[in-house]
Amino acid sequence: MAQPCAWLIGIGNVDAAAQMAASQLRAYGLSLKGQKWPVGEKQAWLASAQEAASEGARLILIVVTPEDYQKPDLRRELALFRLFLQTLIQSPVDGLVILTDPTKASDMQTELPGTALLGDFEIVQASGWQAKAVARMHSPRKSKWPVRFGLFAQEKIGVWLEVKPMPLETTLGCLVGVSGHDSNISFHAAGEAGRLPDKSVNEYEVKGIQFESAGHTFIAWALQNTFATNESYYVRLEGEPDILAIGVLPGGEVSDVDLFCFR
Repeated sequence: MAQPCAWLIGIGNVDAAAQMAASQLRAYGLSLKGQKWPVGEKQAWLASAQEAASEGARLILIVVTPEDYQKPDLRRELALFRLFLQTLIQSPVDGLVILTDPTKASDMQTELPGTALLGDFEIVQASGWQAKAVARMHSPRKSKWPVRFGLFAQEKIGVWLEVKPMPLETTLGCLVGVSGHDSNISFHAAGEAGRLPDKSVNEYEVKGIQFESAGHTFIAWALQNTFATNESYYVRLEGEPDILAIGVLPGGEVSDVDLFCFR
């Protein structure tokens, strides 16, 4: 098994900045590996997360220009990368963003509603971030999402999202809606948390319903199974959504949902 390391991702024309960051970190004795992000490659996040997991990645460091970090497609890829890596290593993954122009940090915002799945990746200042990286490497912050997330991806089975509203409570039903980027859902199942189920007993299936939330249209699937704390709901994604809507399904009706954006 590979020793834990920080995983440095250079995006775009940032070779000099990435090399400087790597040099500064090694001076702190931090084990460091990484990659050049394959910009424009389909599902770049999938192979990248598999490589990072096999190399022992436990902390993500992103070196990027402000202009590139604001690109919706890139942010979506990085959010999927993070979810998949966390699932592969079965541990939370913290991250720091090193902008080539840190004065633009306040401009790095999304116009989409909900909790950004990269929103807790801290954009660091030009100095002092190295010690912070060492601390985060050994004590990663856990995401404060009110939902359990997992992501499973293989060429033969497709891309599956695992969710569990209120992870520490038994819930009646579970719903996942997707919005944006021509995304959809094509299959669903219920089963043990942390692994795709071999079979599923589905109670009161809801497929392809549409609803509006925060000005966006969602296509949603749901089951009214009773989900214990050690069980999750799984949906197979078609495309890569901009926003997720996640909630329970009491009485077979859509109740309040939590929104999460991939960018």
